[in-house]
Amino acid sequence: MEIKPDLGKLMRREIYTLITITMSIIIIFLSIQALVVNFDPEVTNAEFVKYVWSWVAGFLIAIWIFTPWLQYLWITNLRYSIEDERLSIHKGILNKQDVSIPYSAVTDFTLSRSLYERWLDIGTILVQTAGQGAQAGGHEGKLVGLVDFDSLHAVLREKIKIYRGQGAQELKSVSQSELAGADVLKSILEEIQKINQKLK
Repeated sequence: MEIKPDLGKLMRREIYTLITITMSIIIIFLSIQALVVNFDPEVTNAEFVKYVWSWVAGFLIAIWIFTPWLQYLWITNLRYSIEDERLSIHKGILNKQDVSIPYSAVTDFTLSRSLYERWLDIGTILVQTAGQGAQAGGHEGKLVGLVDFDSLHAVLREKIKIYRGQGAQELKSVSQSELAGADVLKSILEEIQKINQKLK
């Protein structure tokens, strides 16, 4: 089963996040301007606007020109494959990357929804594995922009249960065969001891 994130809702989440970052930067620099102008009589509002706000405005314009296009390309190239034994995440703009996570390595799937995701009615499923390594946030993979996140979360958790059940059955059959082998060795040892006693 192959799933793609909802392009429209995920793009809106990214735009809302960019608006939040832009507003935070503006508020921070307005606060800095108020402090500098009030406490340093040599700096005027006109000078602060000329030397600081011109750089801030240029930075924000560059962010708004490039970031939405990069995020659009990233979202359109993003897809998830849910297979019988593994979960695959296909992503990347220039460098394509296929992350394959076997269910045997997965410890849990966590459903996460930020404020904007709740507002847009989408969700993110975080894939936790035993060897998370140096992955950001301690997650091996993320399935972002999911519309039908509740049912997909339930399906993925069920796949882990099924996989763990099969693993437990295999372990049980291996341990039973080991016990049967131990019984055979024990009976052979008893026969050898009997033969040894007769020879004495």
